[in-house]
Amino acid sequence: MTDERSVEQLLEDADTPDTDYHGRLAAVTGEARSGGVTVTVDLYGKPIGLHFDRDALSLRASELSALIIRLAREASAVALDAGESVVDDITDAFALTAWRSRS
Repeated sequence: MTDERSVEQLLEDADTPDTDYHGRLAAVTGEARSGGVTVTVDLYGKPIGLHFDRDALSLRASELSALIIRLAREASAVALDAGESVVDDITDAFALTAWRSRS
């Protein structure tokens, strides 16, 4: 596949900020795994995925539930870090735009 855009168009596209902030934040997830359990959460910490491997079958119910809760917290921290990174990119884009308008 060949990109047919000119050098000028490529430079212009590179300078155009990604303004789909809602979409970028909506796509943020966090994942944590341990003991045969994988928990995936969205940016708000809402579980969106739960996977058990064979190792998880050997756990007692109380151990399994405690593990899921711990992993959900860890996954939430990962998601928040990822969301923070997106917000940093957004604020950097706004700062860059504001700086350019003063030139």
